[in-house]
Amino acid sequence: MSSKNNVLAMLGVAAGNLVATQASAIEVADKFQFGLRHHNYEEQGLPESLGGSTDRYDINVNQFSIVSPLSEKFDIALTYQHEKMSGASPWYTIMGADEKPVQIMSGASIEDKRTDASAKVRYVMGASSYGLTAAVSDEDDYKSQSFALEYVRESADKLSTYSFSADVSNDDINPVDADIYTTRPNTEQSKRSTSALISYSHILNKNTLLQVGAGVSKKSGFLSDPYKMVIADLALVADSRPSKRIAKTLSSRLRYFVDAADSAIHFDYRYYDDTWDIQSHTLSFAWYQNLPMNFQLVPSVRLYSQSESYFYDVFYTDTRADGFYSTDYRLSEYGATTYGLKVIKAFENWSITLSADKYSSGGSTGFASETLENPALLDFKLVSLGFDLYF
Repeated sequence: MSSKNNVLAMLGVAAGNLVATQASAIEVADKFQFGLRHHNYEEQGLPESLGGSTDRYDINVNQFSIVSPLSEKFDIALTYQHEKMSGASPWYTIMGADEKPVQIMSGASIEDKRTDASAKVRYVMGASSYGLTAAVSDEDDYKSQSFALEYVRESADKLSTYSFSADVSNDDINPVDADIYTTRPNTEQSKRSTSALISYSHILNKNTLLQVGAGVSKKSGFLSDPYKMVIADLALVADSRPSKRIAKTLSSRLRYFVDAADSAIHFDYRYYDDTWDIQSHTLSFAWYQNLPMNFQLVPSVRLYSQSESYFYDVFYTDTRADGFYSTDYRLSEYGATTYGLKVIKAFENWSITLSADKYSSGGSTGFASETLENPALLDFKLVSLGFDLYF
């Protein structure tokens, strides 16, 4: 289901030309564009687990995208993604003999497939563009439909851009093997998500672009993970979370072109805060270095840290009055670092991209200071190969 880590959300495609990036939000696509990506994502196995497998997810993803002009004022973007995953999943934790938590993994390797598809139509009129997106996602136990609206306006001097977007999604969850595992719901559950984002970007000078943004999101319905369990007061109970979650974000992006080095610096910061008492900070830095023969080299680093939710614990010795329980590592306090390297080779009407990322996390990594870290915190490697064709 979609609550599984989707690391591909981390991999935004950064643009090399600052002015072109800003203009593309207003201009209709004038060429047919085809993109193909293959990603291999591999989680490092756990050092130990009582029961089940210590292996974790191995995911292969194929992505396809098409952008095409429809007329002088309309264009369309289509995407399709297919994921195939296998591996074991963290179930719950118990306290070990040394009073440190030990992870219990699922008893057998999980195999699943997911397909995602989206279509976005844009209409450009003068200094403004309007976008409408529809998307679907399908797994064995999870189906989602979403719709989004986008408005972008450019100032008369073409130095500033204002944008607003909003989306809504409806998800249906049907956990598998509910007849075997009594902690899983045996009827269909639903979740609804809405979000809105505003941003402002300004070209400060010929070398510098600054963007700031603010967003809010709301999720309601079934927000628990049906495949996780918790031991509370020596009883095995279902993962249980509040039925509403509201989050706010603030973000900033700086793009600076260094003439002397023929390179661009990308710096991003994002602050997140939600009603589950999770606060997080994300810092990203990338250096886009242009090289001879139309090569581009992009080293990057990403730093992340978050606090834990108010109902999370690595192990429960007593029951909670509100009935909320989760030992999910994604709700714990932790920090993470991602180191990446990307190489891009551009030809006359096509390009090839090869990238690799290494992610590691820990209870005391970065600004995190958790002394009793969750044993399911993960490390992973991601390797991607992509082709883009323009004609």
